[in-house]
Amino acid sequence: MVGQHARGAGGAAPPPRPGGTAVVLLAATGLPLAGAVAGELTGNGGGPLFALGAVLGTGVAAARCTRSGRWWVVIAAPPVVLAARAGTAWAAGADAARGKALASSAVRWVVDAFPVMAVAVIVALSVVAGRAALAARSARTGPSADPSRIPNPRRTADPGSDRPPTPAAVNAGPTTDRRRRHG
Repeated sequence: MVGQHARGAGGAAPPPRPGGTAVVLLAATGLPLAGAVAGELTGNGGGPLFALGAVLGTGVAAARCTRSGRWWVVIAAPPVVLAARAGTAWAAGADAARGKALASSAVRWVVDAFPVMAVAVIVALSVVAGRAALAARSARTGPSADPSRIPNPRRTADPGSDRPPTPAAVNAGPTTDRRRRHG
């Protein structure tokens, strides 16, 4: 029963959230792109609309993603933000993006997008840390929260000792001592 902890107490995979992956992908890519397009339309390409869309999209994606997808959201934030900024600026044709002008424009797009990329990563890491703290808190609230975290009452002896558990300890039920919790 090694897979029980990853899958839940019953051994079955947890039910997927409705629209989870689509919402995460749309938030992670769509909101930065929408912010960049809105910024280009208002004439302020790398301005507050772009920053708001990128940071909000990264935060929503980090909040809605699965546990294994959290780090993908954190890692993907800078390239997505940069691609949204550079792609919309290039498509808007604000610069003559050919040859040497393309190289200097690309440097300007990176410089414009860098603060937004940094804030997006900080927001994603903050959301991930908050979710991890909430998950740890809910796991500590009691065995009723997660049946797979109930300590085995037959293993109440110290894990490093060679002596078997005493009969009184077998009937004592789950222990509240954190050192003796297994799971």
